[in-house]
Amino acid sequence: MHIMVRDKRTGSEEWLPLERAAELMDLAADEIEWALEEFGECESVDHVALDQDW
Repeated sequence: MHIMVRDKRTGSEEWLPLERAAELMDLAADEIEWALEEFGECESVDHVALDQDW
């Protein structure tokens, strides 16, 4: 699975594997999946996960 992640500082967006997005956001992969399903996004200090590609 890949996750669209936006860098809050630069505004750049990139599709990343879930595991890499979790490392970058300093969150557990299942937390990101849950937040995307429940709220449509998942936010950390420097990044926002916006979408997932199954």
